[in-house]
Amino acid sequence: MHFFVITILSAFSVRASTEICRFVCPSSAAGEELLDESLSDSGAATGCFWFGGPTGGGLAPRSASYDSNGDLIPFSESSNNEGLVRADTFCAGVTDGWDFAQHQVCIKDSVSARILEQDTVMPLPSNSPETCTAACDSQGFTFAGVEFGAECHCGTGFTATIQPVPHVQCNMRCTGNSSEVCGAGDLIQVFQGPNPPRAAQLPTGWSTFSDAPCAQDSAARMFTDTLIAGPLLAGTDTPAACVQFCEGKGFTKAGVEGGDECYCGTEIRAAPQALDPSQCNLPCQGAIGVKCGGDFAIQLYELS
Repeated sequence: MHFFVITILSAFSVRASTEICRFVCPSSAAGEELLDESLSDSGAATGCFWFGGPTGGGLAPRSASYDSNGDLIPFSESSNNEGLVRADTFCAGVTDGWDFAQHQVCIKDSVSARILEQDTVMPLPSNSPETCTAACDSQGFTFAGVEFGAECHCGTGFTATIQPVPHVQCNMRCTGNSSEVCGAGDLIQVFQGPNPPRAAQLPTGWSTFSDAPCAQDSAARMFTDTLIAGPLLAGTDTPAACVQFCEGKGFTKAGVEGGDECYCGTEIRAAPQALDPSQCNLPCQGAIGVKCGGDFAIQLYELS
């Protein structure tokens, strides 16, 4: 597991946004606080439990569950859920293609053991689920999380089994949109995006070179008719950008290397020598959430 902070955030493409919503337990019931809830992948909100109220006592506990339509599932009278006929709805604005990760709203996090794999902090001046998912999307990450109001975290998955908590505990207002909440202290709202990320999505007909997706390169270069993209892509290099560039030039093979290098060709000089995939480990200059080869280690793509 790695944790690092991006001190300078490259400009990211503005994509269309959408509002995602799911049913959650009502935040309170007759003045009593929501202490527990379980959010299912079907959209149901079950195991809702309220007790105590702001002053901590004197009121009877209440419990309820709601189906995937947000309607109350009848309980016995002892559940004391009269009047709690509908679930609440929790919504967030996100970049198109993103949704609640594992259908949850609020998850435990820790500064000492981050819940996101390859946790990377994006310093956004105006943080919100929308701006955070847009930033993580543009940098090639498949997970995005908002926390402590102002923090945007990007990652590639979860480091451990998540521990959801009632959605009301993620209650800090977003610095970029005061109408939305962005987690709390050690509590994060996580969203999941396209996988593979857009920065690694290849044009139709292109695929990873099956025999040696990470191959040994040399100063003689992999292709007999090599075209080097050079400064045209150095600062924005990704597998998607490189392949699109090479396809536009009429080539049928492409490769990324060294984090910022893009090579095009039509003929391979010799049968590629496969390397362990871990040797293609350098983050792409155009999207640090995906890899662009290594030191004389090239990721190869071809048009079928």
